[in-house]
Amino acid sequence: MLALPTYGISQPTGTPSDLQHHIKLDIFCDWIEGSVLFDEEALSTTDIIDILIEEGIYADQDLASEMVMTAWNELKRRLGWIGDGTPFSFVRQRIKSVSSWQENPAHSFCVLLSMPQCYKGWLTSLRKGDYTEQGRLFESLTKASIENQFSDWEIYQTGWSRTNTVKLADVVDEIASQLGEIKGDIAPWENPDGNEAGLDLLCYRPFPDNRVGIPVYLMQCASGGNWIDKLYTPDLNVWTKIILFAATPRKAFAIPFALLDEEFKNRCNRVDGMLLDRYRLLAAANHNKQWVSDSLKAEIIDWVTPRLQSLPRHDQ
Repeated sequence: MLALPTYGISQPTGTPSDLQHHIKLDIFCDWIEGSVLFDEEALSTTDIIDILIEEGIYADQDLASEMVMTAWNELKRRLGWIGDGTPFSFVRQRIKSVSSWQENPAHSFCVLLSMPQCYKGWLTSLRKGDYTEQGRLFESLTKASIENQFSDWEIYQTGWSRTNTVKLADVVDEIASQLGEIKGDIAPWENPDGNEAGLDLLCYRPFPDNRVGIPVYLMQCASGGNWIDKLYTPDLNVWTKIILFAATPRKAFAIPFALLDEEFKNRCNRVDGMLLDRYRLLAAANHNKQWVSDSLKAEIIDWVTPRLQSLPRHDQ
């Protein structure tokens, strides 16, 4: 199995916990998913309790068991949201993979992107220079998910990256043309390096008359550890000056991370729009089991494969 996370599962005093839990449930669940997807094929509640005792996280088996069952129930609930798209099954007190991680590239990609939250020192080896390819793949995955869940919506990917520096003016021209809106003053917001002003995806639902006043979402796709700093983007105060929308659009935000309910509510309030976390993205499987194209699957597998080798293992 994967090594216990270096963050979120530890005792600050260095002594096992007998009285209370000092484990972050979201980190714990990610570790279980990652271990089964990438390393073990199956884990039992006993396996997990044993390692928590062995590593000195708990001295009391009943308290450790309580934590494991809380994670078990949370994982069952989440996986129920994606139906037959889940790569796991629960048999008695075991969670096991029903197929290889390569057969579930979307789920595996999102879980791997969450691993730097478990292993803080591992972020450097994951980055390998910058987030360009990681970000592009996540944007493409988000686009595919929305297209399958909202089949009558139009999704436009801005296409900006460090290797493809689309100018803001070009993005604005395309968006204004698609929506039939009037362009505003772009000059104050242009960057000589080229960027899309925090906009990764444009999502809208047109009517046959092609007139304005339609549902429009401006979406940011954030796949890195600094995603909280991006919750305010795209900035509608900027975009409603760049384009003179007849009706104010809404914001949307996509991340590969799985949020617990309280944090989800908090972040959703900050976004003030539609928030897509890991399981909302993966819910596309309820509409189409083959929602990820063969070409995108191949790209994700190529990106994930070399990074799996450096994941910390329990027996290392």
